Amino acid sequence: MSLYNLEQELVKLCRKELCDLYKKQVVNVLGSTGRDIRDPDAPLGIYFYDGLGVNSIVVKNDLIMERYSVLKELFMYKANCGEIYSDLQITVYPDGNSKYKYWFDEERLMKQEYERELSNAKDFPHALSKYLVFYDLDSIKFRKNFKQIIVILEIKNGSPLIDVRFINGRNQVKSLFDVEVNTSPSYREAVEKIVTTAKGHLLKHYEATHTGIIKEVWKPWNKIVVSVPPSGYLNELEDIHYYLDDVELEKDFFLEGY
Repeated sequence: MSLYNLEQELVKLCRKELCDLYKKQVVNVLGSTGRDIRDPDAPLGIYFYDGLGVNSIVVKNDLIMERYSVLKELFMYKANCGEIYSDLQITVYPDGNSKYKYWFDEERLMKQEYERELSNAKDFPHALSKYLVFYDLDSIKFRKNFKQIIVILEIKNGSPLIDVRFINGRNQVKSLFDVEVNTSPSYREAVEKIVTTAKGHLLKHYEATHTGIIKEVWKPWNKIVVSVPPSGYLNELEDIHYYLDDVELEKDFFLEGY
């Protein structure tokens, strides 16, 4: 489909989504994506505003999937022609005409990337602990017998280390992944896969907070200790502890916004 046909198709879909009141007014439709629509994880957004482009308006959303599909095709068409855009605006006029504007919004992208990285970093102890101990604690056989699961995440000489232990009802500390007792190849393979994936996430978190765009607001660290209670729900003040060379850090840098 040609660029012209894609643009006309998106305008047609947008018009169908308008209620009768807005069909008689000028409407602005804003489309957005990430830095490159060819990235499989590139986000997509499409929003409707009044003629001033200030106040959002409610639409039917009966054709939302179709709109997103054509919007992606439009950004993709431009990208394949060497024109990388992150934003577009369609001005829809009541007389049936429309006008397109494309641009690349570096400021918006930087702000969104910063907020996304900060949110991901704050959620990291929750997400990785959930992955390691399968927060669905009903599936853990020793659920009724353990007091706490201790997740130790550490970076030593640039390499990620993972240690997961649980404290049972007799205050004994045991390894969650016991390859000494359970020696079956399938069990070892499953544990290796879990730990390898967790190490990858740990290293990514370390790099994001030390050299990434949030490094200015994140204190340097090399160890995280997460205490997971039987409920599975972490308390940021009590259960998450960051360390630098075994000295615990104040939590202000990751508690803001909780």
